[in-house]
Amino acid sequence: METINKIAVYMDHFMANIIEYTHTAALVKTIKSEFNHFEKERILQKGESHMHNKEQDFQLEFYLKLKDELLDYKHVLLFGSTNAKTEFANILQADIKFSDVEIIIKNTDKLSDNEQIAFVNDCFYIH
Repeated sequence: METINKIAVYMDHFMANIIEYTHTAALVKTIKSEFNHFEKERILQKGESHMHNKEQDFQLEFYLKLKDELLDYKHVLLFGSTNAKTEFANILQADIKFSDVEIIIKNTDKLSDNEQIAFVNDCFYIH
């Protein structure tokens, strides 16, 4: 059985699609942040500074959950249309567990699930 050591994450600040790559890409999981429109409205009732702190807490929790999914991979491709991928890459690079992991960051437009799969196939096939 071949070891899967390449993974891609299409992400923004609230959602991440995890795509494994062996000979071809396959979507394996979607992780969503707990911070959503309903939660934002509920927290805003307590004040804007409270909302900012809660948003940061939810963001960190989202990134930590995502980081746990990537522990067994040697090649990580982070892509998407927001700066979330760069923020997340900084968290990974600060963690000693990811010191031997190649992290690639690519900017893209907003992509459908099929476009994400095609993008990962192109990136890892060339790489």
